[in-house]
Amino acid sequence: MKTDNVIYQDSGSIHGGLLSEIKPEQRAGALKGAQLLARCLQLEGVEVVFGYPGGANLEIFDALHASGIRCVRVEHEQGAAHAAQGYARATGKVGVCLATSGPGATNLVTGIADANSDSTPIVAITGNVPTRLLGRNAFQEVDIVSIVRPITKRAWLVDRVARIPEVVREAFALAGGNRPGPVLIDLPKDIQQHYPRDVEGNYVLPRMPAVIEVPEPKPLAMTPEVVGECLRMIREARRPILYVGGGIISAAAEAALLAFAERTGIPVVTTVMGVGAFPPTHPLCLDVLGMHGAKYANIAVNEADLVIALGVRFDDRVTGNVAEFIKSGHIIHVDIDRRELNKNKTVTLPICADVREALTQLAAAQAGETDAWRGYCARLKCDYPYPIAETAGIAAPRAIALLSEMTQGRAIVSLGVGQHQMWAMQHYRVAHTRSLLSSSGFGTMGYGLPAAIGAKLGCPERTVIDIDGDGSFNMSIHELSTCRRERIGVKIVVINNQWLGMVRQWQDMIYDGRRACSDLSDPMSAVKAGEEPEIYPDFVTIARGYRVKAERVSSMAELADAYVRMLADPGEPYLLDVIVDPEVNVYPMIPAGATYRDIIMCDADVARLQKDAQGANV
Repeated sequence: MKTDNVIYQDSGSIHGGLLSEIKPEQRAGALKGAQLLARCLQLEGVEVVFGYPGGANLEIFDALHASGIRCVRVEHEQGAAHAAQGYARATGKVGVCLATSGPGATNLVTGIADANSDSTPIVAITGNVPTRLLGRNAFQEVDIVSIVRPITKRAWLVDRVARIPEVVREAFALAGGNRPGPVLIDLPKDIQQHYPRDVEGNYVLPRMPAVIEVPEPKPLAMTPEVVGECLRMIREARRPILYVGGGIISAAAEAALLAFAERTGIPVVTTVMGVGAFPPTHPLCLDVLGMHGAKYANIAVNEADLVIALGVRFDDRVTGNVAEFIKSGHIIHVDIDRRELNKNKTVTLPICADVREALTQLAAAQAGETDAWRGYCARLKCDYPYPIAETAGIAAPRAIALLSEMTQGRAIVSLGVGQHQMWAMQHYRVAHTRSLLSSSGFGTMGYGLPAAIGAKLGCPERTVIDIDGDGSFNMSIHELSTCRRERIGVKIVVINNQWLGMVRQWQDMIYDGRRACSDLSDPMSAVKAGEEPEIYPDFVTIARGYRVKAERVSSMAELADAYVRMLADPGEPYLLDVIVDPEVNVYPMIPAGATYRDIIMCDADVARLQKDAQGANV
């Protein structure tokens, strides 16, 4: 069909519908359910789908192949969900992933939960057994709709071919609307195979449904009274701070935030999700707060007399002991999701609104006398820089800082989960929005490489680098095959310390150094005196097995040239295994449930705390 808004649909249940039953004059234009789905995806602007084929979704893959939509086969369905997330986070569009029934569908669950936690818009599509077998424990049957219902904005089991157009239209509207998030569409195999017809059994060619009204309340603009109260609070504050998160990026409010901050002279701190929302080189930027955030950011937000919180969740990794967080200051909290207001932290003025609209309405805001406060914040930033341990080998923070310098912060950086994630948050200075992709709320190891794949396909003209840890990377290393087959020029920098580094750090601090199951080195490899231990696993050899170029470096003197080789060919994947000091810890660190006053800046602080604790127990 050439007419964009014309599709086949029915208004009754499907009980048959083989091609042989269709009249000869109707066959040329008839669309089966899977073909109808592909056509609807085209109408939503979908260009790429990440997935893995299986018995219950082969009809869909066949239809997508014929439609011209690019199908990228990953090596594990969880990778498909993360790739869809990376695509969505880097582009601002809705990402799409596709799995078969049973284990294929359940393998998507972690990625869907991750997308829900980080408000990432994805549409997950699953095949299922034929409708006549639903509920009969058929081969590879699972009630995926019930499983994902708590972690999606909505999930559908499509029981009629006629519903496909309206479900797809509503799914994309919900995924990308208001507070973005994941949705799921489950399509039984017979629905994929059947042809739509009307109640009389005739195959017809009606038009695409009009734009669907999504049952999601749209936040209203702030009333004049609320605007006036905000302006008064800003005017009277002497120590104001802007505390911004991923909601700024979702709302495309970066320009409005910059204009507001510069007009009022209010310093800005961000969450991990908010990195990139404000220029890191700006004099008002105080970087990231929270458990591993800057000491100066944590002090500033807690000593402020007014905190303007925009698109944030008051997550426990930010607040620590929430009762002590911003204990004395007033809080204005603006969020598009009404459920977030007063959920984790009771605030002075909760406002349900789009943050970009709210910033626009506050264009007349004027701060009071805040010169002394800005000077104080600037001194804090000078006095408490991110600490970097001195080591004989490569210090991971220096390796990441060098990469930031050589790419001028212009790459899209995806991250695995662990110590390297926090070092990258601290030392890779992203120059653009939508450029730091991190599993922030869910902390999913293995996220980095598949997310980078999605980002590179969404932004092929940009350099995309997965900064990963050896533990996290090992969970999705098989996706190197996807990079090779699809010629996806992702660069991988493995910060390799031979440990589950964050786990090892906590074990040393809390469990008296009992490093249970956190050692990643080869226990069968005997090391003689004076010899360096063998690196395990051998990522370079594994990468070459996937026919991906790779090399290993173990000294700072080698690193810059290795980065040059890695970045030389933007169209080819490349793995750089960077061997770093295995005993270096991530600082600053606020222990779980503690406050900014308990911040740890170095190993000596840990030793002192442990000694104090031992004395208290005597």
